[in-house]
Amino acid sequence: MRRPALIILLVVAIGFLVSSRPAVGQDAGSGSPPPAYTAGRVESGVLEGNVDPGQYVLGPGDVLAIGFWGDANRSETVFVNPDGDAIVPPVGPIHLAGLTLADARDLVSEKLRVYYRPRVLSVSLISVRSFQVHVVGMVEKPGALEANAVTRVSQVIARAQGLAEAASDRNIRLIRGQDTLRVDLSRYLLLGDNSVNPFVSDGDVVYVPPSYESVRVRGSVYREGPYEFTEGETLGEIIELAGGLRPEALTDSVELQRFRTDDPTSSEYIMLALEPSVLGQFEMAQGDRVFVRSIPDWHRDAEASINGEVKHPGVYVIDEGVETLAQLIVRAGGLTEKASLAEARLVRGLYASRRFPVEAMLDSLRIAEGGLSDKELGLVQTLVREPKGAVSINFESLYALKGRRLDTPLYNGDVIDIPRASLFVRVSGQVKNPGLVAFKHGESASYYVKQAGGFASRADARGMRVVTALSGQTLGPSGTEIRPGDIVWVPQKKDVSAWSTLKDVIQVLAQVATIYIVVDQITGK
Repeated sequence: MRRPALIILLVVAIGFLVSSRPAVGQDAGSGSPPPAYTAGRVESGVLEGNVDPGQYVLGPGDVLAIGFWGDANRSETVFVNPDGDAIVPPVGPIHLAGLTLADARDLVSEKLRVYYRPRVLSVSLISVRSFQVHVVGMVEKPGALEANAVTRVSQVIARAQGLAEAASDRNIRLIRGQDTLRVDLSRYLLLGDNSVNPFVSDGDVVYVPPSYESVRVRGSVYREGPYEFTEGETLGEIIELAGGLRPEALTDSVELQRFRTDDPTSSEYIMLALEPSVLGQFEMAQGDRVFVRSIPDWHRDAEASINGEVKHPGVYVIDEGVETLAQLIVRAGGLTEKASLAEARLVRGLYASRRFPVEAMLDSLRIAEGGLSDKELGLVQTLVREPKGAVSINFESLYALKGRRLDTPLYNGDVIDIPRASLFVRVSGQVKNPGLVAFKHGESASYYVKQAGGFASRADARGMRVVTALSGQTLGPSGTEIRPGDIVWVPQKKDVSAWSTLKDVIQVLAQVATIYIVVDQITGK
């Protein structure tokens, strides 16, 4: 029984010795990295990526892990104290504040190699420090804010509830002791340039001034608009901020308007060629206006729509001014058997969307008190009846001549409508059986009235009119060719009442009596 008891006692003693060893390190003898070193993560602050050892500057509050392994494996966690020192056993205090992480690694390694000869030695950042930064000026909530060593200027401004109205976003100042850095949030947000959005540090003051006068960029750039002026900015940098030049930009004649310093009410125009020397050396001035011209008709898109009775209706890209109406119908698969060329129409998009002076006059006529004169009413009726932008073309004749003479070129925005043939003529008004009558080629308006039962008792046969389906015109029946969809309209005779007849008779008698009295007076003398 003594032997098992002795073994247990030995195990307990070894465990006690291991657990009572100083926290300076461990001797595992296996060559594996120490646990504290393998953790290697930052415990506070949200990182945007790996910490750059050459950029990160240590300060009071940073926590480092020092680890090495070789004949003996050790790990140590050290803090940078308010004096800027870190106590590194067995060396003692080493001043690390103000050093980059890379420089601190070199210094600690140099100090420890006097005491140890490890195969690998590492110094890692495991926790970043926190401190206060003052954000003042034109922000929504100025004051002291908490930040850490991985916080950028844009983030502390966001914590101050953002920029106030009319605040600068390109001339923000980061005051750090005797040094002042310019912060350009537009360049950071538009181009992702972190060099103008630095990390904050202990005791920094972020000052947001009012916005400066803008430089405006227009024309063939990707982001037209005003950009706040910054001292020393070149033409190339402002164009880069505007998204760069578009492919159609005309680079040999960029126009720049610059206001005179001695007379801000007048300006001069400068023509610039966007050569590398100009882009990199020509400095902008407050209030400059930059206009980048475009190559005329660069990749101009021209489209025409064809709707209705073709095999493949839709929107087609066309060679503007070259491709013709008949050619596009062929591209659309040709006409269907139900297509009505008599009712087909081509509308010029250029004119359909344009507002002419006569239309403005129409609007004033419609709201004028006292109604319209006969001529004005005729103008209104004509403009309402005629389709806006419709091309004067006879589709039936176009196809009869095989497109050789009447074919017309197409332009951007043109719309071709080829409806289904209606196959009927509508007879309306004072006929016995108004309604649709089957179309019969070559027949006159009287034929369709007869098919509708003939004239009614109150029909005004002489006032009969034909309303064309194609243009909406009202024509007399004599010599008018009836087409599918047309309307034959028979109006009603005007009513003549007995009272109206009596009034006319009285007016005539009164006029006769007046003439008699005058003649009598003349002859009596």
